[in-house]
Amino acid sequence: MNYLNIALIILLVCWIVFAFLSKQGILERYNMSAFGPILMVRTMRGQKLLTVLAYPRRFWRFFGNVGIPMMLVGMFIMFTIVLLTDYVMLQALYEGAMPLPDKYNAPQNIFLIPGLNDYIPLVWGAIGLMVTLVVHELAHAVLCRTEGVSVKSMGALLLGIVPIGGFAEPDEEELFGKKKEPDPAEVRDTGTGTNIGVGYDYAVRHPIETGGGIGHGSRSESTVEQEGDGGAENGVSRRARMRILAAGVMANFVIALIAFSLLFGPVLGGIAPVSDVVIASVDENSVAAQSGIKESMVITQVDNVTIKTAHDFYIAMATRDDMPMTMHTKGRDKREIFTLAGDDAILQSGVTIEQVMPDSAAAQANLTQGMTITQINDTGIDNTTDFIAFLNTTVPGQTVEVFFAGNNSTMVELGSSPDRSCGYVGVISTTRIEFAGMTIGEYPASARLHVLKNIPSFLDRIEGWLFIFAMPLIELDGGGFGGFDNSMQFYEPVGWAAGYGALVFWIASALLWIGWINFYAGLFNCLPALPMDGGHVFKDVIHSLFGRVISDHNAEQLSKSIAVAFAVLILVSFVFMIFGPYIVHGF
Repeated sequence: MNYLNIALIILLVCWIVFAFLSKQGILERYNMSAFGPILMVRTMRGQKLLTVLAYPRRFWRFFGNVGIPMMLVGMFIMFTIVLLTDYVMLQALYEGAMPLPDKYNAPQNIFLIPGLNDYIPLVWGAIGLMVTLVVHELAHAVLCRTEGVSVKSMGALLLGIVPIGGFAEPDEEELFGKKKEPDPAEVRDTGTGTNIGVGYDYAVRHPIETGGGIGHGSRSESTVEQEGDGGAENGVSRRARMRILAAGVMANFVIALIAFSLLFGPVLGGIAPVSDVVIASVDENSVAAQSGIKESMVITQVDNVTIKTAHDFYIAMATRDDMPMTMHTKGRDKREIFTLAGDDAILQSGVTIEQVMPDSAAAQANLTQGMTITQINDTGIDNTTDFIAFLNTTVPGQTVEVFFAGNNSTMVELGSSPDRSCGYVGVISTTRIEFAGMTIGEYPASARLHVLKNIPSFLDRIEGWLFIFAMPLIELDGGGFGGFDNSMQFYEPVGWAAGYGALVFWIASALLWIGWINFYAGLFNCLPALPMDGGHVFKDVIHSLFGRVISDHNAEQLSKSIAVAFAVLILVSFVFMIFGPYIVHGF
């Protein structure tokens, strides 16, 4: 049973449990409500904090005003990406080249759920998601208070038991100007009182901005300020509403900017590679294993020779005398020195086949991945340089005897080289270095860190922003970059970070995921699709544009129809992106 099936079973169980608790009145007792497997947890706390945070009103209005064009730019970018993706997939469908279902379009990888998403680690992803939710919803709530809109509550959305979102529930009538039947108690109210509603209707229709609790709000300043842009009756001005809705996205972008500035600035500047040479494997009961040498240790020095690359290691091993060898290593949290006897430090080398090209001489001779070539005819093959040098002396059609580790051999009739006049085997190979029962490999630690440190220099081009957007997905070293958890042994803190040890790498991983999830969530919320923030802002922008040439009522109906059409288009697009490959190739 795969993880997706397990997750679906857990969600079904949660759905049943939530339904039972709701029927018994237990959820309502604790100010919660459930919609299928989604649980809304409301809190009445934080109202005094909102009042304090909202005190610099000019600053927060400036913050919201900057957020509106930022959201519009993000809206354009995200909608363009959706359309381009649709075009590519429709073209692939037309040409019969629809990609196979894989982890890139797997349903669990669409949502930012740490642990369930294949690319987001549980701990760092949870930290990043929590920061994203808090700043997003807190920004909405602060702008509500700034504009005089009552905040009924704040809270979290859980999919089963996993946080997937947050909400701040403003007073619906104050924000959107929707009239309700007056409550006699409210008629007698002085106008600045306490709202104790939980807003179930708004919670269902606006799950990203919802909740329940106690809020105090005076609308005197907001209702007076109409800014000349119109507004719904008994509600804040349209401009004020757009500021409130754009504040969450703006907050996410600001946090992403701060996190990435720290990560790509001082934090990565305080990290340096120690070596690219790693112990790829250790045979059980070998001399290396008995000495305490473990897989994934990094080799930093052999005798008195500093090791940075596999070439350095090969040269040091090939030229050293037959004497005991001192090998310096670095693990995740400590450095160790091992001594091996001279007989055990004899290098066993060759060329390991990493890939066999289709219809090549190697394929016809049944050569397979993992075979190690040690000799061809009478010529010993210690490394890829020897391998290429021998092939340069051959001609197409020549038959050679290839020897492998284990003293077995086979005859191979060479083909024609695509770029030279010599013979061609048709394999992609790497130098195999083995001794004392362990195999030595190379990891691109230096190259990867160089790429990461230079990301800011790419941001003047669209490629740089796409790189940031897809950073956990792109193939930097056989997988997306998700932090230093699995590669800490290749690096060490330097400069200001020297002496802080693993803490520096933890900070780097936390900043990466805080920055990336805030950036991704901010952009996603810009989509012009109700009920997301971008959908409401898009509707208000359309209303403002058409309200100049047609009546306000007609502009309202038209903007609502266009917003719903865009939401349906985007929903259908996402369904097509996720399930298109499965429909074509089968589940």
